[in-house]
Amino acid sequence: MSNVMRRWLFLVAGFAVLAVLGWSVRDFEALLASGEVVLLQLAPADPRSLMQGDYMRLAYALERERIELDARSGAIILALDARRIGSFRRLGGAPGPGEVAFRVVSNAAGNGVAIEPHSFLFQEGQAELYAQARYGIFRVDRSGRHLLVGLADADARKIEPR
Repeated sequence: MSNVMRRWLFLVAGFAVLAVLGWSVRDFEALLASGEVVLLQLAPADPRSLMQGDYMRLAYALERERIELDARSGAIILALDARRIGSFRRLGGAPGPGEVAFRVVSNAAGNGVAIEPHSFLFQEGQAELYAQARYGIFRVDRSGRHLLVGLADADARKIEPR
């Protein structure tokens, strides 16, 4: 293979990688802009990591319920209250009024679900502020794909750094 051919091959491969990354970023930006807001109750833990800086390790109340998925992953249906706090309603099916699909995976023991992510990073020196967190704020699309966008206090108000 000639040098010219190799250069073209590397150039095409580079553009392909950039296109895939760009599409992924566009996908997440669309989810942030138009996804439904859903809050899930938290059980926070140690707000410190020596390697990463300040963060909060997260556990969700839904993970404590015995929800058994038919497969390793899938969507559960959450009922939303007036404050948009989600609680388990049922496995699968189409969400009705006041409901939303939420993708989960089976936990390691196979007797419940795991919700990602399990950590939330924040600016150093804000641990005391985020220690008030009681809910994770997610943006969720129609298929149940979700993105953690913040934490909320006991009154379901987003915690904003000073």
